[in-house]
Amino acid sequence: QRAIFKQAMRHWEKFTCVTFVERSSEESFIVFTYRPCGCCSYVGRRGGGPQAISIGKNCDKFGIVVHELGHVIGFWHEHTRPDRDAHVSIIRENIQPGQEYNFLKMEPAEVNSLGETYDFDSIMHYARNTFSRGVFLDTILPRTDENGMRPPIGQRVRLSQGDITQAKKLYRCP
Repeated sequence: QRAIFKQAMRHWEKFTCVTFVERSSEESFIVFTYRPCGCCSYVGRRGGGPQAISIGKNCDKFGIVVHELGHVIGFWHEHTRPDRDAHVSIIRENIQPGQEYNFLKMEPAEVNSLGETYDFDSIMHYARNTFSRGVFLDTILPRTDENGMRPPIGQRVRLSQGDITQAKKLYRCP
């Protein structure tokens, strides 16, 4: 697991100016742990002291850890942006009971996308069937593009160009 955590941190470092260092005496730090929430993290720094990233069962995969680190550095889920309804439809009846909060749309005062457009390819975007009542039931359906195609969503392979650009803006990278 430790190797995957380090690979995910190096991935952020490779494409942005965000750096992660092994803790020595720093007051604020990340702790990889397991919590009942499974794969989860708070968004952004939450005061001083430890900040837990929960890596639960089946979460110890490179792309999932990159996603959770995205939360730590200040990224919300892409599909919760205030402008999301212009890009995706949320199919509430297909969402597992108790998971509806994962699909709530944020208010403009709660989140700033720093002028970046909606990013279907973001590592922070859920897949079409995330938290679905059935594996073949969509919970998020991308709107069709000008060619009548629905863009793929939910990749957990790498940071998208949009993720990289937004992180560079957020952290004022050179």
